[in-house]
Amino acid sequence: MADEVRSPEKKRRKTEKTPPERKGESNTQFLEVDEMDKDHDEKFVLRKQELVERFKVEFPKDFFDFWEFCKKLNLRNPCGALNELLGLNLVGPYDVLSGAYDDIEDSNITSYHLHWRYFYDPPEFLTVIRGDDKTGYHMGYYRDDPKSPPVFVASNQAEKNCEFTVLGENLFAAVNKFVGDFLKTSSGKSKLKSLKTLQGSLVSEADKLKYNLNASTTGIKARNKKVVSKTFHKAGIIVPVDTNEVGYRPLTVTDGELKKILKQITDDKSTGKDKEQASENLQEQITLVQFANDECDYGMGLELALDMFCFGSERFHNAILQLLPLAYKLLGRDLFAEIAEIHVNNRSRAQLSQLPS
Repeated sequence: MADEVRSPEKKRRKTEKTPPERKGESNTQFLEVDEMDKDHDEKFVLRKQELVERFKVEFPKDFFDFWEFCKKLNLRNPCGALNELLGLNLVGPYDVLSGAYDDIEDSNITSYHLHWRYFYDPPEFLTVIRGDDKTGYHMGYYRDDPKSPPVFVASNQAEKNCEFTVLGENLFAAVNKFVGDFLKTSSGKSKLKSLKTLQGSLVSEADKLKYNLNASTTGIKARNKKVVSKTFHKAGIIVPVDTNEVGYRPLTVTDGELKKILKQITDDKSTGKDKEQASENLQEQITLVQFANDECDYGMGLELALDMFCFGSERFHNAILQLLPLAYKLLGRDLFAEIAEIHVNNRSRAQLSQLPS
């Protein structure tokens, strides 16, 4: 009798796990889920194509994995998932991924390359996370060539200076470092607990996806050995240099000397004689770049132009437009030439977002 009582229970449990098929009955609910997944996959593929069409670069796997991580934190608003705790928001290409541009005509947008492009962002850099507006803090991908994957994620505080800080190879590493630094300056038991919980979730997700969370990796160290000049922004530039050392020649002035020249030209306190001498010194460097270009040492022009760009004075915009796009074109980095031109010509805009306010 006891066996007769237990037997139906076992059957019910089995039925819950594997519903029996009945004649004339279809598994409609399972088909609906499959169709939803298929629909989601198709939309995601279209979004990825849209990103490439608008920004003209390929996006790495961690870009999309980090989006999925933020969706787990806040499905309704992944772009704002990190805002409450960290003051960070996903921007730039993530606005396209979120659908923020769906109802906006391209004719109303100056350029997607200007979308969250900060004052000191070189063409190699693409902002994907925005932080404190007071300091202009933002994170993004840095790539040496538009046809290549990003080499690292870096940050800059545009209201402070032009220098970039390397945070890691991927967004998980970058945000993990940000959280770690944020924990050091945060207080309050509840806040600290929430931050540690968030960091735990991030680390767990990164481990599952096998992302390296170190700020300095073997890949980053290997790249550093190929850097021909750190430039004023400190992220460094890489150009092809052959066995005969053709491809790059250094400026004939140090960084300190070049900064002094640029400052003398722009400083109201400089005497007329000092300005004239400094202008002659700068023109000498520009002339040397022209000689270098003739001899295929394209890296020299790239270095000088980026340094003038990073100095940040409109006084040098004409010279930058003369040197920087040309350097990129000679290096076969035409997209960077396009970005340089449109950025310099729209550098002082008040609105960083290209989304209508």
